[in-house]
Amino acid sequence: MNFATPVNSDKLRYKIKVSGLPRFYSLLDPLLQEFLKMINEELKLNCIHARYSKKGNAWLYLTFPTETEQAVALRLLKKYNWKGRSLISTLVTADTPKTKMNLTYVEGNHVAKRPRLDIPLSEQVLMSTIPYHSIEYEEQLRKKSEEARILFQRFGTIIQRKQPPLAEWCAMRKRQLNSDLAFELSPIIPSQKVDRYRNKCEWSVGINPDSDSVAVGLRVKDSMDGIHYVGPPDCLRNLPMPMITLAKKFEDFVKNHSQDWRIWRNMIIRMNEDGEVMVSIVINQHLLDTEQLSNIKCSISEWSKNNITENVVSLYFQVHGEKTLADCIGTTIEAELLWGQKYIVEKLLNLSLEISPATYFRLNSLGAEELCKVVADLADVNENTTVLDLFCGSGCLALTLAKKCKQVVGIELIKANIMDAKRNAEINGIVNCEFIAGRTEDILDSVLNKLKGCNVTVIMDPPLTGVSTGLVRTLRKFKEAINLIYVCSNHKLPLKNLLDFSSVVRYWQKPIDSDPFLPLRVVPIDMCPHTLRSELVLHFKRFCVDDILSTKNDRPSKMYNNRKFKTKFNPRTSETVTSSIQPSASGVGGLLDYLKKIEERAYQEGLAKGLERKAFQMGYSRGLQCAAANDDDQFKKNSSANSDQ
Repeated sequence: MNFATPVNSDKLRYKIKVSGLPRFYSLLDPLLQEFLKMINEELKLNCIHARYSKKGNAWLYLTFPTETEQAVALRLLKKYNWKGRSLISTLVTADTPKTKMNLTYVEGNHVAKRPRLDIPLSEQVLMSTIPYHSIEYEEQLRKKSEEARILFQRFGTIIQRKQPPLAEWCAMRKRQLNSDLAFELSPIIPSQKVDRYRNKCEWSVGINPDSDSVAVGLRVKDSMDGIHYVGPPDCLRNLPMPMITLAKKFEDFVKNHSQDWRIWRNMIIRMNEDGEVMVSIVINQHLLDTEQLSNIKCSISEWSKNNITENVVSLYFQVHGEKTLADCIGTTIEAELLWGQKYIVEKLLNLSLEISPATYFRLNSLGAEELCKVVADLADVNENTTVLDLFCGSGCLALTLAKKCKQVVGIELIKANIMDAKRNAEINGIVNCEFIAGRTEDILDSVLNKLKGCNVTVIMDPPLTGVSTGLVRTLRKFKEAINLIYVCSNHKLPLKNLLDFSSVVRYWQKPIDSDPFLPLRVVPIDMCPHTLRSELVLHFKRFCVDDILSTKNDRPSKMYNNRKFKTKFNPRTSETVTSSIQPSASGVGGLLDYLKKIEERAYQEGLAKGLERKAFQMGYSRGLQCAAANDDDQFKKNSSANSDQ
């Protein structure tokens, strides 16, 4: 099996992704080697290549030479139990070669290309959307809890390695919590609904690769011509039945419509807990005149009134390409309402929220309520607290806290979401909220200037990629912020953001001029059952950097024992630390005393890495200077002796 060297592209076609493995950081990991040996020798699978995308992942990509062997591996590893872990295998369709596709579907001048896959289409849909669909829910929660624990074990290790002054703080927290983690990890909060929980779904119009006909479903593959390949929705247990039924009815409408089916892009369905449905029909931006667009709108309205028996209360029409749903700063052009009410109303704790086609809202309505409860519990706001909600979306978190605190300020890039937040605040009689549209990094400084002197709690629900280093630096310098709630929707965890908030010293061991936010508690929430991800809510609290750096440890941390430090020494930082303890010129004894003082000072101030390097450099350079001075004296003596003679 090949692990490191590149493999011929012909052998990289038939891949599967195996999830649920222990976290590993090298393909030479003994446990991982044992797993690879097991699949080849015990399961008799002909795996020719294995690779991972990033260190610390809990999944692996396996490559097989043929489609048949790929299908066998998918079947055997689908729910395989290995060392107490339930493994999940999913198909990697992106690597299927485009050169071996059948030209099977012809309509006019269009030739559609169907991918040759032996995996059943319904199985492809399941594996790409709800890979845990066949696992008991209790087992899903156990796997997600273990994933969260492993993530924060890794985070704790990185903190202690990159921030030596925090090693004693982490050890103290572990003793307080009687745990192997320096942060309190709460039990995962399960979803109140395990099936049929989604409140939004987007169906694509494309080609069913099994029947070679026009279909409406979930996308499984794109062709070179930009045609989507879609799979049937019947097997998805996370979707309410009205969404699935509407997809089938829309498919019949597209097939029987007089216009070319390629003008139809997708169908977006939103649904509240009361069962009210909002439908948005989106077409591609073709060169259609006003009369053609009018005919299309009339046909959609007529179809909906004659064929839809579900509780549809709103029908919208949209041409893809117009900035309608996510126009950031300019004037928002709303999608056109063909008939029905403009909004559907969703209940969130004690609030009533109007949901439009553009509203940002969690996919699980009951899960959103659990998230708001957790954030409120961790924030612990009172009548003197000012809440600063960054990346506030439609203001759900901010509005649930507004009646408990002094004031709320929300910042969001998308103007449509800000309009929704302001409207919902007015509907619920909330007057202490201010929502600002704009790029957070651009307007944060002006907002913080207005909040000086307030007791501020910061709430962040950033994009999956996290936030910029500059934004973290700005928040750290804002002394009025005491608590920070970080909502992480990315199960990979943006470690860089967490490290930037927690850092005490820079990489050259110079103290940072702002107090850090250190994590105290983590609460996982299972927002989407049957998927791999869970939401993580992190509670950070500000600590004084001087107190952390001045913490004395009579028992040096084990991490310094027998360690060779590789960090380059910064001569600018040595002057203030070592100026008072320069070595004497009394030879080796003075140098040893100097090194001893350096070592004691290093352990006390948490600067062991830089100071040990400085001690070595100064001792080495001083030795060279003494040797050179001795050579000069000896040379002068010899020269004077020769001159006397």
